[in-house]
Amino acid sequence: MSRRETRVEGVDFPPPPPSKCAKVLYYTWKLCSVVFSHFVMISLVVAYCILGAVTFERLEAQHEREVKMNISQIRGNTTQNIWFMTNRVPYLNQTNWTAEVVDMLKDFENAILLEMKVRGWDGNESTDHIQWTFTGALFYSIIVITTIGKLRIFYTVANEWSPTGN
Repeated sequence: MSRRETRVEGVDFPPPPPSKCAKVLYYTWKLCSVVFSHFVMISLVVAYCILGAVTFERLEAQHEREVKMNISQIRGNTTQNIWFMTNRVPYLNQTNWTAEVVDMLKDFENAILLEMKVRGWDGNESTDHIQWTFTGALFYSIIVITTIGKLRIFYTVANEWSPTGN
């Protein structure tokens, strides 16, 4: 072994500085990876919102129309029952007629309340004006995303401040 080989092995030489071409390629790659990752993430969120809007509209719009038609049917049945009850008696007795109509109207009110509370009727019977349009469903999809984010933040903060430290 010569002196020269020993000296060269013991000293670590710094790597040569990168060339301008290598720097350009490096920063171009970094820029593309950042832009591409953000573009993909934004595209996925937009696609989720649009797909969610289409799904919600398809699932809920028909149900809303059915509820509105059911309300019209309930009203028609109540009106028809009052008419038949009025026609079947030979003479009208105000006390009896009023008591029967009050019972029928109470049933009607309970049916309307049930439709409002359970099936989500909004008070409008027109099947042309529904809440679950594409724009309404898109708005709901966006609300779902923001709610998920708020719950995640709440869960993270609650875990950081827990007395057990878990």
